[in-house]
Amino acid sequence: MAPKQQPIALALLSRAHSPETATRIYTDRVLHRPLHVGSSKGEPTAQQIRREERIRKRLARTRHPGRPAPLSCRRARALDLYTIPPTAQKYALYVPLNRLWISYIQEVLWDSKSYGPLNSTHAAKLCSADFHGAELEVVRSKCVSRVGVRGIVVKDTRGVFELVTPKDEIKILPKEGTIFRFQVPIWQEESKDQLVKPQNASGENPEEKTVLVSEGASQKSVVFELHGDQFQHRAADRANRKVKPHYLPNL
Repeated sequence: MAPKQQPIALALLSRAHSPETATRIYTDRVLHRPLHVGSSKGEPTAQQIRREERIRKRLARTRHPGRPAPLSCRRARALDLYTIPPTAQKYALYVPLNRLWISYIQEVLWDSKSYGPLNSTHAAKLCSADFHGAELEVVRSKCVSRVGVRGIVVKDTRGVFELVTPKDEIKILPKEGTIFRFQVPIWQEESKDQLVKPQNASGENPEEKTVLVSEGASQKSVVFELHGDQFQHRAADRANRKVKPHYLPNL
């Protein structure tokens, strides 16, 4: 049997120290030396660095409070600030809001005056109007199961309308590929079944089409069809957006 080879570290220590001292140093400093293992996560990514920086600044503002900073979109989603709770998903709760919206849109269209013919100017006003509280109905969609869905708008984002239906359900309807219909009662009673044609039809905004229909002998309404493809903007952005009539071949 071949003799056991002495470790190189112990052999080097034996040259400078006595055998007992060399053995003790080798045992304490080499054999029983602690091994420090680093983090297995690797280098932090740029996103993690930015997130840690945001957390550090938030903690600094907490320690030294000053002017409150607005919540970020991610933080707002994490807190479910924009989620409608089940207790608020009641159609009856938003009926007064719909009545308020009808008064608002009548004032936008006719400036507190009697009913008059509609033109491209009214279409531009509708494009910049707020639709929270409007009662919309899907009349055409890429998804046929959405056709016929009706409800009051409780949230108007860039890409979707959120409606509360008469069955107390929340429906999220994408604007893309969808045509919505809504009615605005007129203030002045017109003759029965009179058709109202917009002035300057060639320059009409393609987002709205207006027809006057009768809802009975006592009241008539103006029916608008809203093309969601041309309406993919937030309500706040539409208020400051200048709309010009133009021709769209897909319509």
